[in-house]
Amino acid sequence: MIRTKYWLALAVLVISSLMNPCLSAEEPDETVTVPLSGQLETSIHRFGQASQRILWFSTPATQAADFNLAKQLAAYNLEIWLTSLEAIPKKPATHQTPQRLSPTALAELIQASLPSQAKHPLFIFSIGDSAKATLEGLNTWQETHGHSPALTGQLTGLVLAYPHLQLNPSKPKSTKRIEATYPFKLPIYVFQTTEKPKLKGMEALVTALEQGGNTVYSELLNDTTEGFLQGQAHSEEELLQLSVFPAQLAQAVATLAKPLLKPQPQITNGNEAPLQAHPTQSLAPELRLPDLAGKTQDLKDYRGKVVLLNFWATWCPPCIKEIPSLNNLQSQFSKDEFVVLSVDVGEELKEIKTFLEHVPADYPVLVDTTSSLIEPWQLQAFPSTYLLDRQGRLRYQYFGGLEWDEPQLIKFIEQNLGIMAK
Repeated sequence: MIRTKYWLALAVLVISSLMNPCLSAEEPDETVTVPLSGQLETSIHRFGQASQRILWFSTPATQAADFNLAKQLAAYNLEIWLTSLEAIPKKPATHQTPQRLSPTALAELIQASLPSQAKHPLFIFSIGDSAKATLEGLNTWQETHGHSPALTGQLTGLVLAYPHLQLNPSKPKSTKRIEATYPFKLPIYVFQTTEKPKLKGMEALVTALEQGGNTVYSELLNDTTEGFLQGQAHSEEELLQLSVFPAQLAQAVATLAKPLLKPQPQITNGNEAPLQAHPTQSLAPELRLPDLAGKTQDLKDYRGKVVLLNFWATWCPPCIKEIPSLNNLQSQFSKDEFVVLSVDVGEELKEIKTFLEHVPADYPVLVDTTSSLIEPWQLQAFPSTYLLDRQGRLRYQYFGGLEWDEPQLIKFIEQNLGIMAK
């Protein structure tokens, strides 16, 4: 199909520019030794310098891949402090066997990582097997410093990527809970892969964390398997996802700092059309924005036509993947009856144009550089898509990525919006 051709072309483009994670690791901008209780010491590796700091608990086994990813993250105005879950004795012994850090030692590292300026936030990040120890260390830190509103306010959020957290029944026939589920008093952002066996686990994980009194955001990393962030990306789709993950993490940090968007897992309902009726069925909010040529487009000018309005960004893999299917959907209908419009949110015109040279959109692309439309449209994910009837009323919505040219979706549009495909 046409969409497959565009998708593979994009993948090849990105892969050709990616550094192979198996190559030598990037060098940190600075490495400092941190003394810990129990006559131990460890190192913190700094990448970048910015007001938003991320403390990343890593493992020695994945250091080369982690260093490369940390370097990419630093390019998004983030300061990465990468440290290991293991430490060595301060005084060299005959055999310096690394020791797994205790929750108390991890709490000391969190305390040592707080920025010197109180207005600068700290976020905690871990991947895979590191999650459980991270949560236990964070809980110990909060038990020690929870009496200080200034410190607990400075620690702004927790980000977990495909965390390995054991779900066990706490009591027979009881709701499953996660090991070491604590009321962290801060928002949590969970990235999960789309491996089928893991999807239900993600839902249970989010539920367990929410039952612990936490605010949880969740997002699926499409077409990926666990390990792709740590040197185990093998497919074109995983390499593409790896290339855009730094931007996704930056967006997650922004969400935790000032919650605006809550990405939802993109899970469809079998053969059923997943579009939801819009809760208001009211006239759409006003929308007047420049297109790529600088000409102002007004949504009201499209009255009399059915409009599919798609909000997206170039850093969002589900957004990228659905562009070819939106092209195909537009080709199924006369432009006198049906129009696809898209709005890029929060990016510069030059950046958008460069991207679209490689993944062309056969429909108007409007530009909301200042992200001014997030509030009136109540976006809940990237991408967010709305179907408007001929009178400009909000009829249907969907949050997440879809293949818009699937036959059941075309039939749904025909039956519910009073138009016929070619």
